[in-house]
Amino acid sequence: MNELIARLKQRKLVQWTLAYVAFAFALLQGIDMVAARFGWPDAIERGLIIAACAGFFITLLLAWYHGERGVQKVTGMELLLLALLLALGGAFMWRFSGSHMPAPIAAVASLAKASPAPATARTDIPAKSIAVLPFENLSDDKDNVFFSDGLSEEILNSLARIDGLRVIGRTSSFQFKGKDVDSRTIGARLGVANLLEGSVRREGERARVTAQLIRASDGTQLWSQTYDRTVKDSLAVQLDIAEHVAGVLNVVLDDKQRAHMRAAGVKNVDAFIAYQKGWKLYIEAHSKPGIGLIDGLRQANVEFDKAIALDPNFSFAYFAEADLYEHTLMADGRSHAELLDAQRAALHTLERAAATSPDPQQRDLALAERQLLSDDWHGLADRIEIALKQPGCSAPNWMPVFASAFGYGDLIENLGARVNVCDPLNGINYHTRMSVALATGHPQRALDVLAMYWKALGPTPSASQPIALAMLGRIGEAQATLASMEPRGDGYYIAQLIVGRAAGEDPVTLRASLQKVDRKSSKLQTGDITDAVAAALSGNRAQANRRAAALDTRPAGGLLLALVVTACQCGAPFDLDATPHFKALLAESGLRWPPPRTIAYPNLPGKPKP
Repeated sequence: MNELIARLKQRKLVQWTLAYVAFAFALLQGIDMVAARFGWPDAIERGLIIAACAGFFITLLLAWYHGERGVQKVTGMELLLLALLLALGGAFMWRFSGSHMPAPIAAVASLAKASPAPATARTDIPAKSIAVLPFENLSDDKDNVFFSDGLSEEILNSLARIDGLRVIGRTSSFQFKGKDVDSRTIGARLGVANLLEGSVRREGERARVTAQLIRASDGTQLWSQTYDRTVKDSLAVQLDIAEHVAGVLNVVLDDKQRAHMRAAGVKNVDAFIAYQKGWKLYIEAHSKPGIGLIDGLRQANVEFDKAIALDPNFSFAYFAEADLYEHTLMADGRSHAELLDAQRAALHTLERAAATSPDPQQRDLALAERQLLSDDWHGLADRIEIALKQPGCSAPNWMPVFASAFGYGDLIENLGARVNVCDPLNGINYHTRMSVALATGHPQRALDVLAMYWKALGPTPSASQPIALAMLGRIGEAQATLASMEPRGDGYYIAQLIVGRAAGEDPVTLRASLQKVDRKSSKLQTGDITDAVAAALSGNRAQANRRAAALDTRPAGGLLLALVVTACQCGAPFDLDATPHFKALLAESGLRWPPPRTIAYPNLPGKPKP
């Protein structure tokens, strides 16, 4: 052994090893700083680390042969050591190649395979970009958190009216509330160069507001100010803060932009406190287990109603309120009278949301969504196209999902990509983009969006993934993905049916597997819509027509049937003659029909073979 060590020293293997490790460490440290400054994707750094590790084995081999001239004879022990080095290097490369990666790495790599860079990928962070973090509530009364949250959102809305300044949406920036995360990490995740943070201390009718603008990359304070105001006067603070931020970031404000900023604000303190309370309940209704979606939204609407009563021009409150009525229209087991009331309420709130909105894009999106819920589709195709082509990055609600049944895939994706730039941690927008991509026959696009979603918010199961894999013909991967997911919810049920049909499974076996899916656990009570999709995918045209006809007679039946088309991805899932109301709506709308079939199901009864 001593002789072996001496011969290794003679070959200078140790010197080469130490020199390479020092060089690789310094190189990777430098690359890490550059990547953070320019917002490079994590995949670049991972690839360089793997390359550096592989280079280590290459360096050892070069060192071996470089020292060959000084060694007269190669021993068997040295040959064994050389063989071990080659085996370790080969095993390392085999382990991290695409087909033998650990499961989480392989899953992400498979999503990116054979696809162009996503439309939302960014290579740098603009200097004139900012996120408003929720101001900390320093008051003894913890309920004052609604006041501090409201003030934070008002500042955000004022800044969002400034041309030339990228402002991150509330959904993303408020995810860091109460979390101890450094400014560099927040800036990198949100794609901004600057952060505005602060605190609010309220005592009775007095409030002290402290704000500071910091550079995200190193935490340097660029500006700070403390305001002592009455609670009512504190609303004027938002404009002063916005103007100071614009000045520090060298953004020029004119009178028109100042007028837009003033118009974006809420003038009543109690109104925006009520709105913040309603918004908390709204989020819990959608995400918190044990809370029924519709019951939770009813509680949220009590607060939204208070906000509207105090400020009749509160556009955001109207827009949020409409969600209850839309979910009610889609839900099972509701009486015709209840559904009619929900339709009327949805039309009213969306009309008011559009009429009071200071944002032209949000106004057009609300009007398009409203018409989809109505019984008058005259000119609907033009209205949808106008709304989708409006500049800006306001996040739509249901309209893209409905509209994807009639095409518009590229326009909706363009809007979704813009929303991701302004609101990169908005999970609903990622899900919308995936649904639209699948409905319009773009499975790889759906996988690309899913990869971005996982990178931004962490890996979570998605029924869109096995459907996309099945559309790409990767049936084995689709089946394995489904097997790793919990069999619950209508989304899983439809995915199981689509993958099973795409794989040519025996109908009896497929029906047995579908019986094991827990459909009652879904927050979305849309079993009637799912049953219509299932009938169409099963090839039972008569049953599909009967279920579609029942949906056609319901208030807002047009949007329900649009959802059937979106989920089925099987062309026209029913005959138009079975749905006379829907047929009449289509005739006056200018919308395209029939939609394309995005999956060629083998041996589907009642359908021609592909």
